[in-house]
Amino acid sequence: MTDTSAGAVLGQAMAFQSAKLVLTGLELGLFEALAKEPGTAEELRVRLGLHPRGTAHFLAALAELGFLERDEHGTYRDTPMTRDCLVPGGDGYLGGFLRAADQVMYGAWGRLAESLRTGAPQAATFTGEDMFGELYDSEEKKGGLVGMAEDASRPLIPALASRFDWSAHRSVLELGGCRGNVLAGLVRAHPHLAARVFDLPQMEPDFTAHMAAIGMTGKVGFHGGDFFAGPLPEADVVMIGHSLIDWNDEQRQRLVRTAFAAVRPGGAFLVWDPVIVAGADSYLRNLVRSLNLQLMTPHGTGYDLEQCAGWMRAAGFASVGHTALGHDVTLVVARKE
Repeated sequence: MTDTSAGAVLGQAMAFQSAKLVLTGLELGLFEALAKEPGTAEELRVRLGLHPRGTAHFLAALAELGFLERDEHGTYRDTPMTRDCLVPGGDGYLGGFLRAADQVMYGAWGRLAESLRTGAPQAATFTGEDMFGELYDSEEKKGGLVGMAEDASRPLIPALASRFDWSAHRSVLELGGCRGNVLAGLVRAHPHLAARVFDLPQMEPDFTAHMAAIGMTGKVGFHGGDFFAGPLPEADVVMIGHSLIDWNDEQRQRLVRTAFAAVRPGGAFLVWDPVIVAGADSYLRNLVRSLNLQLMTPHGTGYDLEQCAGWMRAAGFASVGHTALGHDVTLVVARKE
């Protein structure tokens, strides 16, 4: 065994250590504290209530990873990347997603072998088949789910607003749209759109409060329901993002057929997900995301582009195209004659 091969194996197999450094910095409030005031290791130890053992090396390791800067006086600051992604308030903030990932995904990945043996999810946040109903019935769990969903979709809104011709359509219905963050962004970019979120009724109070908070009351509507339970409201465009991956193939095909019935003639059905595309830079990352879905949901897995296009054509859509939205996400567009 060469030093090079040993280093490569250990680098991959022990990568959980570096991940936990970043997640722990977020858990401790380190990055937010530094955004307010830089500090030395001792100053930060006192401010964050940490023990002398380990604090200095913890901060130095984060600096080596590129998440902190340290000057010649030993004063730590956030890097631009950290300020953009790990300090609340910015458009690129990922803290909601990463906090939930730390609390839920991290432990579940420790039981990957069990999931591969049994096919069963390993998340500790739900117990039955109705994952979303159970999560939505708990304010704490619902908040974590919404935070993850919005952090994942927020960076995609500008591309979604620009890479589809919204001028040709008057109405849009988003399935599983949570608090309406994506539709709010679309309506800001395209004010002519009549937009509605379709989600479980438990989400409506959160939706109403969020629309008021961001000044979008009356500009985006809400329709409570279960998209597996019956017909959907009609719209020129029906769309679903980061959600088709949550179901098995039979459920996905059923949902695509339901969406086809709701899309008005001349309209479109839009899906954006971390679609598995062979040969793409995202291929490995989206294979890993597929395994994450196995760990986190009763039925979810990744799917490839050809599968998705096949479901759409089988449902009756006349043509199917796709484009990259960034962040390993593909937008699939199915048009109805």
